[in-house]
Amino acid sequence: MCKQQYISDIINIDDINTWNSEEIIFIEAPTGRGKSHFIKYILSEYNKSKKILMLVNRTIIKNQSGKELLREDTDNITITTYQNIANKIIHKEIVEFGGYDYIICDEAHHFCEESEFCHEGDECFNWVMNQECIKIFMTATANFIKPYLQYELNLKLKHYYISNTYDFIEQLYFYEDDNVIKKLLTDLPPNEKAIYFASAKKAHELSDLLDSCVFYCSKNNYTYSQYSDLKVCEYIEDNEKFEEQILCTTKVMDCGVNIKDVQVKHLIIDIADITSVIQCIGRKRIQVNERIKIYIKDKKGNAIARKLESIKSKLYYANVLKKYGLIKLIEENAHKNTYGNLIYDIINLSTLQIDKKINDLMYYTYSKNEEIYNEIMQDTKNGFKLKLLKRMCIDLDYKYLEDELDALTLEDILNKSVGIKMFKEEQRNFKELLLKQLLNAPKSNHGSIGLKTINALFDENHLNYIMNSKREKSGEFRDKIYWVISKL
Repeated sequence: MCKQQYISDIINIDDINTWNSEEIIFIEAPTGRGKSHFIKYILSEYNKSKKILMLVNRTIIKNQSGKELLREDTDNITITTYQNIANKIIHKEIVEFGGYDYIICDEAHHFCEESEFCHEGDECFNWVMNQECIKIFMTATANFIKPYLQYELNLKLKHYYISNTYDFIEQLYFYEDDNVIKKLLTDLPPNEKAIYFASAKKAHELSDLLDSCVFYCSKNNYTYSQYSDLKVCEYIEDNEKFEEQILCTTKVMDCGVNIKDVQVKHLIIDIADITSVIQCIGRKRIQVNERIKIYIKDKKGNAIARKLESIKSKLYYANVLKKYGLIKLIEENAHKNTYGNLIYDIINLSTLQIDKKINDLMYYTYSKNEEIYNEIMQDTKNGFKLKLLKRMCIDLDYKYLEDELDALTLEDILNKSVGIKMFKEEQRNFKELLLKQLLNAPKSNHGSIGLKTINALFDENHLNYIMNSKREKSGEFRDKIYWVISKL
């Protein structure tokens, strides 16, 4: 592995002295190349009398960075989130954030590629651009935000760039069958860890299946946040690792969070958005001579078509408003009270009139993504893989995981369950699993299943197992009934 280049290798004090507010300082480098370190320990140290505002896109990053600054006794940097700035603008409280000498936009792709989660993100962007100070944009994925600044806004950029070699990838796999990943994780060696990125639904379902596994998603996910383990977030903030063997999570963990655990040898990514895939890979901070395996769900046919249709539907109302105005939008869609997340309300408090505004950065990103996924649809077999590898700028041999590993079967699951005592909670989880694997039945049906039904299902499906009930004789569960599987 060749020696890695860091931001402090390409930006020195002489460079800093040439910076001014007339141009954007744009730092484009892979994750783990010292972008944040440069701000916290070089720019800050050199400009101790200067005020620095650092904007980040995740609360966990804010907390992780804040604790780091506290340990180093650095007091001229204020860290807050883009969302907080947007809220301050909306509620007319932004004045308290004035007077900074530097504004750092960390994970600057947030303005374009995460605007769907922060609908007023353009308000924050416009506020940053109107500040009379030096502005520094930093990101590992500049595919949208850099051309937006250069070609849509015609701004001058001072560009610092480090390419990514991805030479830490021991093997790149694509896969199609989720059960192959389940098999991989079920048989994971005890001294190896994995991170699984997917939708909240899939991440939560997989976490239910696996041992030594923790689930984490955004607190704003109203369906699945109730199952999210908040302690794992705090542990990662403090230790840059997690205790369990497997972390099942979502895009909420795809930016800026540092995982430095050398036991994390496997990254599994089931996400259709190409930028998010690259950001997920970057969560693992690679140590010297470290190698990891990466597994990416290959998106084909219907998956890409659904992604493209979602993009087009989000652009539709914004295009009507953009081309024909508000009256036409309302006339054509009189039954609608909302027009998608590209459009939001601007309220004039003095007149109490409501106007509709398009999030320009979001609109730009969706338009570019429409072009990208239209290209992918031209080759539904290989389009996603080829576009991803091109974006990563790598010519890396890949394999299909199915060629090396069989899919997980119910018998694999039962084998691992033999002899394990199942009390009330474990019984509930097992019944849900059995119903899903054998009958594909909804969870609400599990209540009436007992030992007789379970053993009948084993028999009908030619599974050589039997479930018995026993009474615990000692310990905290003394006199409680448990179930246990035996192999015939």
